[in-house]
Amino acid sequence: MNNKKNRGLLFILLLSMTLPIFAQNGVNSPYSQFGVGELKTFYFHPYTNSMGGLSYTIRKNNIINNNNPASYTAMDSNSFVFDMGLAADFVILANDEASLYDADAALSHILLGMPLTKWWRTSIGILPFSEVSYITTKNLYTMSNGDSLFSQSVYDGTGGITKLYWGHAFKITKNLSVGFNVNYLFGKETRAITFDFPDSAYMLNSRKLKETHISNFTFDFGLQYFQELNENYTLGLGLTYSSVPTSLKVKDKSVVYTFVSQGTIDYVSDTIFPAVEYESNLDMPHIVGLGLSLTRNEKWMVGVDATYSSWNMPKYTENTTNDIFGGWTAFDYTESYRFAIGGEKMGDYLASKYFEKMSFRAGVHFESGKLCVLNQATGSNEILNDFGIHAGLSFPMRKMKSIINLNFQWGTYGVKEILRKNYFQIGLSLSTSDTWFKKRKYD
Repeated sequence: MNNKKNRGLLFILLLSMTLPIFAQNGVNSPYSQFGVGELKTFYFHPYTNSMGGLSYTIRKNNIINNNNPASYTAMDSNSFVFDMGLAADFVILANDEASLYDADAALSHILLGMPLTKWWRTSIGILPFSEVSYITTKNLYTMSNGDSLFSQSVYDGTGGITKLYWGHAFKITKNLSVGFNVNYLFGKETRAITFDFPDSAYMLNSRKLKETHISNFTFDFGLQYFQELNENYTLGLGLTYSSVPTSLKVKDKSVVYTFVSQGTIDYVSDTIFPAVEYESNLDMPHIVGLGLSLTRNEKWMVGVDATYSSWNMPKYTENTTNDIFGGWTAFDYTESYRFAIGGEKMGDYLASKYFEKMSFRAGVHFESGKLCVLNQATGSNEILNDFGIHAGLSFPMRKMKSIINLNFQWGTYGVKEILRKNYFQIGLSLSTSDTWFKKRKYD
């Protein structure tokens, strides 16, 4: 009983430690300034990420697959699963004029799963939902009283949305499982526009600061069905649906003030517009996912996922934002389609050689939509596309009770004429399962 309490307290402690870690700044990604930022839904777990984000039919007894809650029934009936991961991101931003390199590392998730009955499993965890992280600068030279005046405009944003979930899965028949997640989304996003005159003694520096607090409950639903085709092959079907019955609650607070810089510290000199608070709603899209997989015993698995997101529905009170070069550009949401193809060569846990016990995975993904931005060079709207190549492997430990998962992801995102984002990610997680409810015998 004490062990159960200790494990529960440890998990709560880890959750509390995770909150400030998720709030850390990420890599510089100017496209994250739009809407809620860049979504992290498909890329948080190294196991699924190594197959292009393939997840709708994935079910493992030592892996918690949050993207389809029906998969929780794969957990053993007398064991709990603990899953914790890290992610390191490397980004190169480039256009026709310049390029910029950035890197960041942070905790990616903490998940816990356990059985409640022979047919009922539950999972709780915390992971990032979206991220806002960008800083861009625009230099401008103007004439004032016959003199050249240098000014600098800095656009920056930080923060993001974190997802805390509690999921349940039920085994209806031997082949059919259903499940759902109750999610609580919360977070703070800060955006600022700073006008600086470093060479002028009479021009006042000014800043417009906006803080956005977002929160509300959302729900995910999932289904998994597996049918044995013969003694060697099994066909898997996965369905997911995510919807927000009520809009996310948005509380904005903005202020405009002048300041004086002394070294690295800014001192507010005067408030031009006092702090204004207002509330609004942010509608999230309906998301439908379909996955198919084919598994040959415990040898290998291949699968494909397709995801549709209705981002084209009205959802945000603002239709303009500062662009990546400083200035103003229009943006809008559009429908999003995502496809992932991947597979796994499974390790043989009974093999005598360690290399044969390892699992190897690979996959690709392509996503089109969600954001549509104005290309000022052509005057046309450009839909943002995302393409990535994935690979990964697993290292079994402790007589297969623990698994270290490692993934590598390379991708490209954005529009070349506006800004191209080339990114590389390394993900690492530890998944461990342990007997929780089995009575121990003593001599």
